[in-house]
Formats: sequence, C-alpha cells, structure tokens
Amino acid sequence: MENILLEALKTSSIDFNIDSDEKYQYELIANGEEKIVTRLRKYFEDCDEFIISVAFITMGGISLFLEELKNLENKGIKGKILTGDYLTFTEPKALKKLLSYKNIDLKVATNRKHHTKAYFFRKGNIWTLIVGSSNLTQGALTVNFEWNIKINSLENGKIIKSVLETFNREFDNLKTLTEEDIENYQKRYEQLKKLIEVNNQNLDLDEIKPNSMQIQALKNLEETRKENDRALLISATGTGKTYLSAFDVKQAKAKKILFVVHRKVILERSKISYQRILKNKNMKIFDSNFQINDKDEVVFAMVQTLNKEKNLNIFPKDYFDYIIIDEVHHGGAKTYQSIFEYFKPKFLLGITATPERTDDFNIYQLFNYNVAYEIRLQDAMKEELLCPFHYFGISDIVIDGKSIDEKTSIKNLTSDVRVKHILEKSKYYSYSGERLSCLIFVSKVEEAKVLVEKFLEQGIKAIALSSENSDNEREEAIRKLEQGEIEYIISVDIFNEGVDIPCVNQVILLRPTTSAIVYIQQLGRGLRKHKNKAYTVVLDFIGNYEKNFLIPIAISQNNSYDKDFMKRFLMNATDFLAGESSISFDEISKERIFENINKTNFSNRKLIEEDFKLLEKQLGRIPYLYDFYEKNMLSPTVILKYKKDYDEVLKNIAPKYRAGNLNNIEKKFLIFLSTFFTPAKRIHEMLILKEILIKQKLNIKEISLPNQENNIRNAFEHLSKEIFKTLSTTKSFEPVLYKKDEEYYLDENFRNSYKNNPYFKILIDDLIKYNLAFAEKNYNNFVKESVKLFGEYTKQEAFWYLNLNFNNGFQVSGYTPFENERKLLIFITMDNLSERADYSNQFYDSQTFSWFSKSSRYLRKDNKLTIEGKIAENFYEINVFVKKNNGENFYYLGDVEKVLSAKEIKDSQGKSMVKYIFKLKKDVKKELLDYFNM
Repeated sequence: MENILLEALKTSSIDFNIDSDEKYQYELIANGEEKIVTRLRKYFEDCDEFIISVAFITMGGISLFLEELKNLENKGIKGKILTGDYLTFTEPKALKKLLSYKNIDLKVATNRKHHTKAYFFRKGNIWTLIVGSSNLTQGALTVNFEWNIKINSLENGKIIKSVLETFNREFDNLKTLTEEDIENYQKRYEQLKKLIEVNNQNLDLDEIKPNSMQIQALKNLEETRKENDRALLISATGTGKTYLSAFDVKQAKAKKILFVVHRKVILERSKISYQRILKNKNMKIFDSNFQINDKDEVVFAMVQTLNKEKNLNIFPKDYFDYIIIDEVHHGGAKTYQSIFEYFKPKFLLGITATPERTDDFNIYQLFNYNVAYEIRLQDAMKEELLCPFHYFGISDIVIDGKSIDEKTSIKNLTSDVRVKHILEKSKYYSYSGERLSCLIFVSKVEEAKVLVEKFLEQGIKAIALSSENSDNEREEAIRKLEQGEIEYIISVDIFNEGVDIPCVNQVILLRPTTSAIVYIQQLGRGLRKHKNKAYTVVLDFIGNYEKNFLIPIAISQNNSYDKDFMKRFLMNATDFLAGESSISFDEISKERIFENINKTNFSNRKLIEEDFKLLEKQLGRIPYLYDFYEKNMLSPTVILKYKKDYDEVLKNIAPKYRAGNLNNIEKKFLIFLSTFFTPAKRIHEMLILKEILIKQKLNIKEISLPNQENNIRNAFEHLSKEIFKTLSTTKSFEPVLYKKDEEYYLDENFRNSYKNNPYFKILIDDLIKYNLAFAEKNYNNFVKESVKLFGEYTKQEAFWYLNLNFNNGFQVSGYTPFENERKLLIFITMDNLSERADYSNQFYDSQTFSWFSKSSRYLRKDNKLTIEGKIAENFYEINVFVKKNNGENFYYLGDVEKVLSAKEIKDSQGKSMVKYIFKLKKDVKKELLDYFNM
C-alpha cells in the first residue's frame, strides 16, 4: 500500500503521466457532472469511521445523507461531528437529528469562530481527507461553486496525524452536546430569526417581477399574438402559471379579462395573484348574483357555473378581449366546450402542466397547435423556480411473505405493521420547517379512510379526502393543514392537479405508479416555494408493482424508454437532477426497479400506440421517427425493435394513417437503411445520402468533412453494400448506391421511387432527418476518431466504424485480432454468468480493470507466442467495448494504454485461461463506472 500511495503522490504532485492507482491520487472535488453529495455518499457507504468538521450544518444538508447515516448506525460505525454556533447559522433541528444517532458523537465549538470545512473517512488503515470550502448544507453540496481537495494517507502519515491531533485537541476539550444545550441554542436561533423576519416584513409588498423563464414566455406570447388568436402555455406545477398569465394580460393591455378555473379552492387565490400584478384593475368573482358592470375589468369564474346557458348569455360574445382557461387539458369536457364555442375574444390562452392527456380530445388542435412556451420540470428546477426536493425510494414491507403489489388487500394495506412502517419513515426522513404538512396519495377511498382511523388512534391528526368530499370540505382540510391543525391529508387522486398548497413539506406516495404524468403531478404538490421551507421530502414506498420502471422515467423527464439510461439514472440519479434536489433509493427498492426494467419489453404495440396518439394530437398530423425524437417521446430505436421499419409500424398500429404503399424493392431499401444505419452513430452515411439525392452522383472528395477520408470511403462502402459482401443477412436488402470507376451513383430504382412515390420519399427523408439529428447530438464530438469515446455500439458497428474488414458474419465472442493492422477488439460483458462466473471481469478504478480470456488459452504454445501472449506483450492496439449485461449495446471505452499484468490460471474445470489487468488511456465516466460495478 505504501508503494501505491507513493506512486499516486508522484502522479498528483510531480507528473500526471506517471502510472498510479487513480483511487489514491489527489483530486479536486466540486459540483459539476458529479455533485459533491454523490462523492460523499460513496465514502459514507464504504468506511469504518468518519469525522466531519464544518462551520455550518442545516437540515437540508443532513437530508442528503439520511439513507447513509441510517445504514452507518445499523452497522455500528462510529463517527464524530464538530460544528460551530458562529452567527447561529447552524440549524437546531439539524443538531437534534444528528443527536438522535447512537453512533455519532456530536459537539459544538462555542465562543470562537469555528470555520473549518473537512470530511475524513477511514477504511482499514487508510484515511481519505476532503478539505475545502463546503459546509454540510444543501446548496454547498449540490450547486454552489465549491472547491475541495481530496488526499489519502496511511495512519502514520504526517498530514493525517497532524489533522487528527488538531481535530482531537479541539474536540476533546468540548463536552458532548445534549438536548438541553440544543434547547438553549434554539432560543438564540429563534431570536435572530425573528429579527430577520421583522427586517423582511415588507418583502411581500415588493413588486413581483417575471422570472427568467417567464420573460422568455412573455416574448413568445407577444409574438404569437401578432398572428394567432389563441395559444397554449405548458408550464410545470409551481412555476407561476397564474402570475405569467397576469403579466401577459398587462403587456397585452387587455381591458376586459376572463379567468376560468375548475376548482373553487383556487378561484380566490387566482384573484389574489392577479391583484398583486394588476393592482389598479377592478376584479370580481362570477356568481349567481353577478351583473355586468363596466368597472369590472377582470372576472374570475368557475367553469361549472359559467358554462350554463343563462350565465353565458349575460355577456356579449365579444365582451372579453382576453380569456384565460386554467387546467385547460380538461378542455374536451362539455362544460368547457360551451365556453369555447360561445365567446369570441381577441386572444384565448390555455394554461396547463399536463397537455399529454390520454383521452380522445386533442387539446393542441383546440389551440391550432400554437404552443407559445413550455416550462418543464427539469427546466424549472434548473432555473430555481421550484422548491428543491429530497426523494427517498423506500422498500414497502413484506406481509405474510408477500410484497405489497396491485393485488394487496385493503386489510394488508392498512395493517398495523404497515401503518407503523409509514409513520416511522415519515418521522425519520422528517421535513423542512417548523411543523409537518404532509400529503399522502393512496389508490383507494377505503384505504384512505382506514389509514386516517389508524392515524387518529395514535393521536396523529389526519383527514381523508376523495371525490366524495365537497369543495368546501376540501378547502377546510387545506386550511387545517396550513394552520397546523392537522399534519396529514390522505388523498385519492383529487389533489393531482388544480390545488395550490405551498406549505406542503412532505409528500408520501403509497400507490402503485401507473402513469408518469400522474406521478409528476403528485410529486409536484410539494414543489411550490414557501417562506417556511427550504426543501420538500418525498417518500415513495416501492412495492412489487408492475410499472415501477415509470419512476426513473417520470423523475428524469426522459421519455425514451431507453433501458440503459434508466439503469444509469438509478445509479446516480442525483447527478442527473438540476439544482439542489437529491434522490436516494434503498437497496431493495433499487433492485425491484432494476428487475422491473429488465423484464419489461418496451417495444410493444400498446406503448407505441399511446405515444403515437399523443404526438398526433400535438402535431395535428401523422408523427414520424424524427417527431418522436424531437418531442422527447418513445425512442425510435425502441420503436424499430417492434418492427423492422416505420412503414411496418404504421401498418400494425395505425394502418389508416399510411400515406401510401411500398413495392418490394422500396421495402428492401427502407429495411436496409432502418436496420443498419438507424440510429446513426456518425453523420457520414446520412450526409452522403442527403447529397446524392440532390446530385445523383458523388465522389469521396465532394463530402467535406476534415480528416475523415477513410471514414467517408467506409460510409460509401456501407451504402453500396460493398462492406456487406460476406454478411448473409444483407443479401435480401438492396444497396442504395453503386460504384462506377471512382464515382458513386444513386441506385436507379431508389431514384425513381424517391421521385415518384411521395410516401417513400417521406419515409426516407424522415430517416435522414432523424439520423442526422441523433448523430449530431450524440456522436459528432470527434474529428479524427472513427468511434466516439463512451458511445454505444453493436459489435458489427464497432468493426464498420473502425474500418476493419471482418468476414465471418460478426459471430464474435470475446475478442478478435487483426494481425495486419496489429489491432484487437475486446468485447466484455460485466455480468457474464457463465461457467466461469467465479472469474468475473471487474473495474478496480476508472482506468484499471481485469479481464479473463476464454478457456483453454495459453500465453505460449509450442514455444510460440499465442494471441493471448501477444496481448500480454502489448503487441496489439486494443480497443475496449464493454456492456453491463446481455441484450445491450457496448460502450466504447477507448484504447488500452498498457497491459499491467497477464497470468495463466485455471478455470473451474481445471482448464488454462489468462487473467489480464489492463489500464485504459482515458478515465471511464463515473456514471458508467458505477453502472458497470453495480
């Protein structure tokens, strides 16, 4: 170990070219692609002792590590935490939480300016020290511009001895914190808090100004209004849709405004919001006693009241010059239709967070497909428009040997043991603010009622709400939650939308996830900002549900259904999120989701049909592959696994939408391009195809990509099928080009079909457009390289793009040498559960990994170097392609810099094999490394 640390020190401080174990090199840890919290979580998960010395601690900072701290306590791993009371910034609630852990010795430095920021972790006899600028706070560990240096040391190293001695000298002279100490500190904390509140008491009276995204939305609305009389605004829950509409009313200089809602509970709140923006306008709520008064400039109405014929007739059809319809995705209902049909405003604005309704009504068509602006969840989080959340995926309990699932009885869903489990988790993961205001979502009315009874029996104040409750009952329940008269509202669907409860600081999901839309609606109930909370806690009780895979889709807002992305998201979900939010899954819940992803076939008719219908509504026409990609819908790759080409997809899911037919040759062209060039892993083939469709013939020099001559020639050979001569599966396909002398010509049949069959032209143009967009976004970050580092490739694509001729139909297992080029391609499956499972490939760090040859292999045979021996002697340039398990593409990890060791060993059957240790030239991305090592 001494030599390992010494080499790492040389790399860190003398020459970065010196080989050493990256794990022990000095390193800058900052918020970026990987957040600081992610790195600290890994050290917490794998330590034998920890020490934290920071100036400030907040409950938001503690919440980032609740899962890890619980595991450390369960394992009995001791920790010391030292903080200060300087400026009374540290939160008493955070101190109380840390004091509750039996394994943590907590102390506070008083009467001096304790200002250290350091985290120490011991594993065996090695210490990892992280020292820099980051306090134990939510912002510092997620988004702030922070610098921390990580170093490693053995126990006898001078730096660790000096640091520990300094820390212990301070720590040992302080008494362990008690509850009484915290109570005394809290009094000082509350006094300062009151002073701050007094200084900011006029804050709510300040003029409200548009945020960054609202400014852009207002510009778009102004432009839209010049040519259109209506528009749709898509804005995530909590991003200020009502304020935005008021800002636009103001900039449009509208004189008579109608604002329509579908819930009484938001009627008055909408009026209050408008009064803050349009201070000089007279406003009135429409009711049974309403009479027109020219002084009333803004009218607020419930759709259920306004839609009645006698009420509509109170107004001339053109009375309002600006009408806003809130939650307009309900626009297909008769109550709304009568309003749309009656009024003729100068401008109609529909606002919604969820236009992707799965019913038959087309909300996009209603607004002539004019979407003025979209503010989605991730964008809103990035712009800090929403309250950060800390999400915890918690495994639901097992009752009588069975996991909770969709078929679980009410009796088991509301059993005493489950109620205890829910309340324990609610208490442990806590909340931000002075008191708990929690929304619980369940799937059955009876379940909600019984849970409330069980809560009340334990002295916990709760109310059940469902569609059975009146608006007045709902309003009263919300008032009680806001005033602290109850702690929990247990809801069945009714709070998915159309309700504004900013005080909510904990959301509990006790229902199976059946819709990504509903999931985000429910999570969004806690994301409105509120002066008394810094974050919202989301507790998702994950049972053995059929659609658990929707969880990563919903939270990431990536609707591609790409299995590899879902799995990588689960491994490092916090790093995928914008802003200060975090995500944590316990091991059982993570395993349940992984299992669900692995066993589910996403290339199925139902899923494709659902997205097809949603897109058709949004576009007002037949969606093609590029549309799915551009609109962040189901991945074209997933779609084309259902059928070989998009024409075949349309035949099966929407035959009436086919804009024509294809003959046999056209079909062969389409399948050829869809099978071998989609999705495109480089732009070359599609650029050639795009150009030759215009010019009819091309030579290599006419494609202007610098330093790409070999790749361009290779791409021409692909499209002309020259490179496929030995691949039997392509014999039934038609080449797109043919070569004559030094020119390539567009196939005559292809040319004629493209010119004379509009449907064939649409499908070909769509393939070109999608593939160019995909390749430019994902694979065009190289100039000289034939394949992109960390790009995804099949085996055959790896050979093609590396310009390697391979003539056995790509039936490759393990590795393939190319003697003339002195090149070797290695294909590694990390979860290779063969008879050699005991000899598993693994990464030791981001550059170094082990790999095992096939059985019956030797370094030398008949006194000559074998292929395995040549590998050991660094004879080949080795390209490494790795995947997690079967059924996935390989990730290209670049070249091997050096074979560090090669040793003959025996497999489980006594046969000889070779174990290698390789070092890559480039570090593997952390998200991939975690995924491979999972």
